[in-house]
Amino acid sequence: MMFTQDKFLWGVASAAYQVEGGYQVDGKGRSNWDVYTNDYQVTKAFIGKQDTGNVAINYYERSQYLQDIALMKQLGVNAYRFSIAWSRILPDGIGEINSKGTAYYNQLIDDLLANEIEPVVTNFHWDLPYKLQEKGGWGNLDSVQWYAEYANVLFKNYSDRVKKFITFNEPFINIFFIEPLAHNAIEKKTNPFAISHETYGKQAEAVHHLLLASATAIQNYHQLSLDGAIGITLSFTPTLPLDPNNAEDVQAATIFDGLHNRWFLDAMYGGEYPDDIVKLHQKYNPAFQVSIEDMQLIVANQPDFIGVNFYAPAYVKADNSAPYKAEWFSTNPDQVKMFNGPVRPEYLYKLLMWIKNEYDNPVIYITENGAGFGEIDEQLEGDLVKDPLRTDYVKRHIDIALQAKRDGVDLRGYMLWSFCDNFEWLFGYDKRFGIVYVDFDSQQRIPKQSFYAYQQIIQEMLGE
Repeated sequence: MMFTQDKFLWGVASAAYQVEGGYQVDGKGRSNWDVYTNDYQVTKAFIGKQDTGNVAINYYERSQYLQDIALMKQLGVNAYRFSIAWSRILPDGIGEINSKGTAYYNQLIDDLLANEIEPVVTNFHWDLPYKLQEKGGWGNLDSVQWYAEYANVLFKNYSDRVKKFITFNEPFINIFFIEPLAHNAIEKKTNPFAISHETYGKQAEAVHHLLLASATAIQNYHQLSLDGAIGITLSFTPTLPLDPNNAEDVQAATIFDGLHNRWFLDAMYGGEYPDDIVKLHQKYNPAFQVSIEDMQLIVANQPDFIGVNFYAPAYVKADNSAPYKAEWFSTNPDQVKMFNGPVRPEYLYKLLMWIKNEYDNPVIYITENGAGFGEIDEQLEGDLVKDPLRTDYVKRHIDIALQAKRDGVDLRGYMLWSFCDNFEWLFGYDKRFGIVYVDFDSQQRIPKQSFYAYQQIIQEMLGE
C-alpha cells in the first residue's frame, strides 16, 4: 500500500529505546543508553533508581506489537512515527549489517502497511551505538560519515515502503541536556545537573557535526531520487522571561531562545548561526569555528519538512549557576504541574506562526505533543483510566494547531506523544505520557480517556 504526500497525517509516536526492549537479542549491539541504564551508579544519579529499557513495553516481540497495532487501528490513526535502533542495524555503528535487525523493521513496516498505517521513520532518537560513543560520539567529526553510512542502509532497505524519513530527533535536548547529564553521572559528579558554560561551548561542536550529518543524509537521499520526503524533528520551546521587568531574565530568555529555537532554523534556512549564540560558544570554547563550506552544505540541503515537537513554553530566569546563565527546567509557575512545563496551548499557535513568517512557511508535521501529570490525573475506574487533564491538553492543542493551519501554516500532520506509557528517559517509568496505560509487570494495555477523545477527534476530522 502506498500513501500520497498531501494526506493529513493523524498519528502517534514512539522511540526505539523507550518501547522495544530485546536489548541483547538477535545480534543487537550495545547503545549508549544500554550502558547508561545498566550501570546502577549512573542511573541512580539522574533517574534516582535503576530503570532500564531492557524490556520496556516489549515492542520487539511481534506478538506484542501486533496487539498494539490493532489498538492503533481502533484509535483510527493513519500514521505511526517510530525510530530505528542504530545498534540493531549496525551493531558496531559502522561496518557489518545485522540482517536480523533489518528484518525486524521490515516486518514492522509491512505489518503497519497491512493495517493502513503509514510508517514515519526517525533514523536517530538518542540511542547511539556505544562503540561510536567510545570514539567521541557527535563530538567526533567522523560522526558525519558514520551517520551517512547508517542512513544509506535505511534508505536501501526501507525507502520502497517508507515515504517519510526524519534524520534526527531533538538535537538540542540530546546534545545540550541528556548527554552532559549522562557524562556528569558517569564521572560521578556530585550534582550531574550542574552543566558548565565550557560544556555548552564544547557541545556546540557536536551539534554542528549533527547538522552536517543531517544535511549529508538529506543530500544522499535526494541524489537517490527516492519517491518520498526527508526532514528533521526539532524541539521548540518558546521562551518567556520569568520576570519581564527584570533585564537579566529578559536577556536569559533571549539566550535560551537562540540556543533552542533559532540555532537550527537560522542555519538551515539562512546559512548562518545566530551571531549572539556563536559569540557565547566561542567565549567558552575558542576552538568552535564554522567554515563557509559547512554552512553552504547545510543551507543547500534543507529538509523537506520540519518536525515540530512542542510540549510547553519555558519561563526563563537568570541564574549564574546555569549554563549560559539561563535556567529553564525548574520554572513552571502552574499550580497543577505538567511534568514538562506549563500548559499554554496558545504558544503552539505562536510558534507555528513564527516559523511560517520567519522561515518562508516550510512544510510542518507536529511530530510530538502530549502531556503527563502523574497520579493527580490518572485514575483507574473499571476498564478505563481517566486522565481528564491530558484529555483537555490534547483537545486544546489540536484545536490551536488546526487554527494555525487555517491561518496559513503548511501543517500536514499531528502525531501525539505517546501511544503507550513507556520508558521516559530521565523519568524512568515513573512518568506516564501514553494515551494507553501499560502495566509494566504484566504488559497489559488499557486505553485511557484521552485515547477515546483523540479517537473522536480523528473520526470527526477524517469524516469531513
